[in-house]
Amino acid sequence: MKRSIVLFAVLSCAAFAAVANVGRLGQILQEQREIRAETERPTGAYARFDRNQIDKMQRAQDRIFRLLDGVDQVEQLDREKQVELFNSLEEVKAVLAANENDRQICRRERKTGTTLREVRCATVGERTKLTNEARDWKGDSGVCAPESGSTSCGSARP
Repeated sequence: MKRSIVLFAVLSCAAFAAVANVGRLGQILQEQREIRAETERPTGAYARFDRNQIDKMQRAQDRIFRLLDGVDQVEQLDREKQVELFNSLEEVKAVLAANENDRQICRRERKTGTTLREVRCATVGERTKLTNEARDWKGDSGVCAPESGSTSCGSARP
C-alpha cells in the first residue's frame, strides 16, 4: 500500500508538470481540429469508433476549445482550468488509443490539515487499484454477531 501511495505522489508531480509545459496552444488546437474533422467524416481515420466513443471524445474537445478560447498561454488559466485542460486532453488521447485504463486523471485536493490545495494525478487503473486496496484494508464493518459459538467476537481477522 505504501508503494502505491508513493507512486501516486510521484505521478502527481510528473503529470501536472506536463500540463504546465504544454506550451504551444496553437498546436493543441490544430491537432484537435484535425481530429474533429476526421471524426465527422463517415469514412475518416476514426470511422472505426462507435458513436459513444466519438461523442465522449467530442465532449472533451468541446471543453478544450472552450478553455483555450482567447488564451495565449496555459499559464493564463487558473489551476482548476489547467487541470480540466489536462484531463480533457487525456480523455481524447485515451479514446484514440482505446486504452481507458492508462488515462491520467488529475484533481485538485486539499491536503489533510491545511487549506492548501495540491494537484494529484493517477491513471484510471491506479485509482481503481488504490480504491480496491483501501476497501480491502478497511475490511468488514466490524459488526460482531457470533454464530452458534463458533466465532469469538474478539478474535482477530485473518
